[in-house]
Amino acid sequence: MAAEKIVLINTNRWRPSVAPVALEYLSTALESEGLHVDVLDLCHSSDPKAEIAAYFRDRSAELVGVTHRNLDDIHYGRFMAPEMREVIRFIKESTDAPIVLGGSGFSICPERLLDYCGVDLGIAGEGESALSMLAKSLGEKSAYARIPGLVYRNNSGFSRNPVGTADLSGTCLSRRTKVDYSRYVRKEGTKGGTGIQTKRGCPQDCIYCVIPAIEGRTMRLRPVLDVVDEIEILLAQGVRRFFFCDSEFNYPEEHAKAICQEIINRKLGDKITWYAYMAPKPFSLELGRLMVEGGCRLAIFTVDSANEKILQYMRRDFTPDDIRQTAHFGRESGLTFSYCTALGGPGETMNTVLQTLDFLREVKPTSVTFWDPPGLRIYPNTPLADIVREEGFDKRNPNLHGRIKGNEDFFEPVYYLSAQIGLLAPAIKAWRKLGRLRQRIRP
Repeated sequence: MAAEKIVLINTNRWRPSVAPVALEYLSTALESEGLHVDVLDLCHSSDPKAEIAAYFRDRSAELVGVTHRNLDDIHYGRFMAPEMREVIRFIKESTDAPIVLGGSGFSICPERLLDYCGVDLGIAGEGESALSMLAKSLGEKSAYARIPGLVYRNNSGFSRNPVGTADLSGTCLSRRTKVDYSRYVRKEGTKGGTGIQTKRGCPQDCIYCVIPAIEGRTMRLRPVLDVVDEIEILLAQGVRRFFFCDSEFNYPEEHAKAICQEIINRKLGDKITWYAYMAPKPFSLELGRLMVEGGCRLAIFTVDSANEKILQYMRRDFTPDDIRQTAHFGRESGLTFSYCTALGGPGETMNTVLQTLDFLREVKPTSVTFWDPPGLRIYPNTPLADIVREEGFDKRNPNLHGRIKGNEDFFEPVYYLSAQIGLLAPAIKAWRKLGRLRQRIRP
């Protein structure tokens, strides 16, 4: 039985609030296939149960898509799956329509979350094609094996299909018609805002990153005109602050340059501000200048470490010399930029930490960011998870922190913090008091 009426529910109530860009992209794709789509955004809800009940009291749906953006908050402590399970319970109390889970957090460990939430269907990875295919063949289990990324319950547990990779080269990804952005912005659009994707997929192999598992390793670029059209659509709705939510905006550099140039050509650089995560390589003086002219307020470079051996352990494709050159180009172009570190990974010692801090003092980024408390969240299907299993995933491993017993799939937060570095946070604070690191450090 085909499902023609679909409601997509945003469960992410984390603060600061983040507009559900994925649901906008999904809605555009589904409506282009002739399906009717509503979005129920619970981000600002003080009573999700009441809002869900009110929605289904007044409307019907034949399929309910629920997004799970974050498995946890990356820091020690907040595990978000229980909140997701509670929302699922509210939905089941209000409708008998089938539920399908999705989102980046879900895609990290889909079978575990389906079982945890008591749901039979989910889509790992991209959902634009898969959700449309599922809606058109709902209940026809013989068709399920052809749906990319579909995870579904069977007699012995769950089956999971390979994640799909959509061709974005000729796709209008979003019309931005489903979300009330006035709830996400304030002060004439300069505070709050929304994310925009310029590409999907990443071929790199950083040991802690889940992007290849979620989006695949094949990089697909969105058309430059489509990206900047999306900015103008949002600007017309009062949004002036954006975040390019790619894993690395400048990879590849020519695509980033083209987006900046199109923003400049449309004279939008003085009307918007935007932020982006970036890699230290590739990055040129030309790109830095284009970013500044195009309205970039902050570039966040993920440098991880300034020790060459640690960068190799982290499987990064740049060197300390690349980090130094990026800082030079950043200053020369007038770009405000932060260096984000990931201290405490495999092989880290206090000497390598202090070497990184001395290096950062030398190259003088605008600011430095480190996780407080430090350490790397270990996610399944990452090289770091494989390293931990080789070391031994048990309480005798001094590098592990968090729940270990019964958590062999890394579903609940567990962190890697090299036992060789001792008490890292107090050491960094003492280092600052000595004047050895004058850049602003933001946890």
